[in-house]
Amino acid sequence: MSRTASLGTLVQRPKAPTYLVKSRQKNVPKVSEVALVYPNSWIVPLSPLAHEMSRRTELWLRERGVIHDEESSEKFRKLAVAEYANWPFPQAEAARAEVITKFLALWIFYDDVIEEKDDGQRAKIFQAIAGRPETCPEGNAHLRCWWELGRTYAQVMSPEWLERHARRFADWVTSVREECLGANQFRNSGTFPSAAKHLERRSFNIGMIPNIDFLEYQMGWELPAEALEDPDMKSLVSLSAEVVAIINDIFGYTKDRELRWCNLVPSLAQEFQISLDEAFRWVADMHNARVRAIAQFEEKLIQKSKNQPKMTQWIQGLRHIMYGFARWHAMAPRYRSSHDLGDQKRMRIQIRTS
Repeated sequence: MSRTASLGTLVQRPKAPTYLVKSRQKNVPKVSEVALVYPNSWIVPLSPLAHEMSRRTELWLRERGVIHDEESSEKFRKLAVAEYANWPFPQAEAARAEVITKFLALWIFYDDVIEEKDDGQRAKIFQAIAGRPETCPEGNAHLRCWWELGRTYAQVMSPEWLERHARRFADWVTSVREECLGANQFRNSGTFPSAAKHLERRSFNIGMIPNIDFLEYQMGWELPAEALEDPDMKSLVSLSAEVVAIINDIFGYTKDRELRWCNLVPSLAQEFQISLDEAFRWVADMHNARVRAIAQFEEKLIQKSKNQPKMTQWIQGLRHIMYGFARWHAMAPRYRSSHDLGDQKRMRIQIRTS
């Protein structure tokens, strides 16, 4: 299933409203709701280690010079790092949870650095994230931190895992530059990319694919080579990336509007000449359709892996990543669960279970 085709094949334009009108009184905003719906089997609580991991990560970033002033301190606060890393990865034991938390927090700081300008460190970062070299390379604080983390998980992960993870992360670095070029094209023209093009780009640069590697690190078990190449696995990974990309766009609508970044909601509204209300409903339905579609690929992989019970655990972990990121987006100050659409209209996003 191609990513560009999946926009239409997994959900059609909603034929009826799926939101609730909260008020029609004069001069009172009309508040509508859309829901991101998850099966009960996906639900997981926040790791009990979360806040301690956040404390350790903040101290580490300060000691390494990544957090170095009031602006970077405020950025860390708005990240809600405890939930950001430890809701998607709630089963990690303390040492691995600390590495995952540090990696994900550093990732957002680094993302913000390279969004507007290439730092020229792609090759060095590839080596650092692959657990190489043995001595810390010369470079800025971000590179030194990547190297430190790479050397830590290189002690327990295979060379094949390290190479795959580094390659996926390097591809993500490249995708950030492409996203920036797309944003500049939008700023210059005022025209959003097509919704399919945006989702294809966004599902890659959301970072879900290299992020999934940490599921194996959390478990202490690596996917067999044949599983990585299985078409059903590739479809499952692709769908999970789209789910997280949609989560990010629907909660990030206001942030993206203020920063003049591309976003799936206005892309749909512009392309299909629909209202923002309807575009939000469409995006929520796209998300929910993908969550439902994931089940068929999970079942196929489980059937193929009857002699490998760890696959069922891995699939459950992937569900936790998607659900955990949704819960983080819903509460992090960096995002919003309620958006002003103008004309006395607001859109509220709910997380529900089925």
